[in-house]
Amino acid sequence: MQLLYKNKPVMSLTERERRILHLHLQGLSDYKIARKINTDPPSVTRSRKNAQKKLINAATDLEWASKIGVKIPLTNGVVTSQASF
Repeated sequence: MQLLYKNKPVMSLTERERRILHLHLQGLSDYKIARKINTDPPSVTRSRKNAQKKLINAATDLEWASKIGVKIPLTNGVVTSQASF
C-alpha cells in the first residue's frame, strides 16, 4: 500500500509489513507469524509496530489536511497528485 502525493510516496508499507499485518489481522500471534515466515518473534513485533506507526501517522496527516481544508482526491485508495494547497 502506498500513499502518494505528486507521484512521490508519502507512506509506504513494505511487502513484509503488509504480510505481517495481514497475518496479525487473521488472529495469529507474533510467535506463530514468526514460525510461518521463518524469522524470530522480536523481528515480527518490530515490523508490525513499524507498520502500525506508519498507518497511524498517515491517518493523522490526512485528518490534519482535511481539517485545514486541503482537498485530497483519492483514486483506488491512493492520494493522487492533484491535491490542492
